[in-house]
Amino acid sequence: MTAVGITGLEALRRRLEAVSAPEPFKAVLREEAEAIAAEALRATPGELAQSIVVEDVSRGERLGFAVGTPDPAGRAAELGTLSRPATPWLRPIVEARLPSLKDKLGKVASARLKSR
Repeated sequence: MTAVGITGLEALRRRLEAVSAPEPFKAVLREEAEAIAAEALRATPGELAQSIVVEDVSRGERLGFAVGTPDPAGRAAELGTLSRPATPWLRPIVEARLPSLKDKLGKVASARLKSR
């Protein structure tokens, strides 16, 4: 029988566990959610801007933050209605910040890998 030995799996396991630790990733997500909310506050007219909130919607190991408004006018403006076309106010901000978010998350993952 021919056999191949693989070593270093324990070190790899430790590095992967370190990368998956949620705290640094959650901090980046919170920071970006707050930045999106701040930009939406500046870009959104009237009372709707004052209702913008950031909510931690993380569940266990699934991390997430929601940015939006409980005001029904926000949904109507973002998605439109039968009598009014959509005038997105939040989605363009989120889409513009996605590259930055991906970059920051990648840097956190790289740093975590290098530190172990």
